[in-house]
Amino acid sequence: MAVAFGGSILVLAVAMRRAAGSAAVVLQVAATYEWAFWGAIGVLAMTGIGNLGAFGTSLPAPATEWGGTFEIKLVVVLTLVLVSVPRTLALLMVATTPAMRNLHTIRRLYSVTGGAFVLILALAVTLAHG
Repeated sequence: MAVAFGGSILVLAVAMRRAAGSAAVVLQVAATYEWAFWGAIGVLAMTGIGNLGAFGTSLPAPATEWGGTFEIKLVVVLTLVLVSVPRTLALLMVATTPAMRNLHTIRRLYSVTGGAFVLILALAVTLAHG
């Protein structure tokens, strides 16, 4: 989670501090992040599925407040993954088309990613501490 969330914030910070003329640096950082993001999402999915397999029968039912929050978290995580596919594809388009090297687009993409992670972390803390 630290790689996926922290990396999105790092890309956003680099994009915010760079002038339009240095888009190549931002694109390189973003491209590196994309590799790390998809690897981290794979690890998070495997550990989440493993935890559900190991502890799923002892979790509160979906009808409970905890279960409802857990369902919301799963929907947000799935949405993040689904939205990340176009983000990665958009980054490839921006990187390969000089006319599209727009830092505003990159900032917006990674702001959404970082915001989604903030929501997921808030839900995770709520689930962990009731």
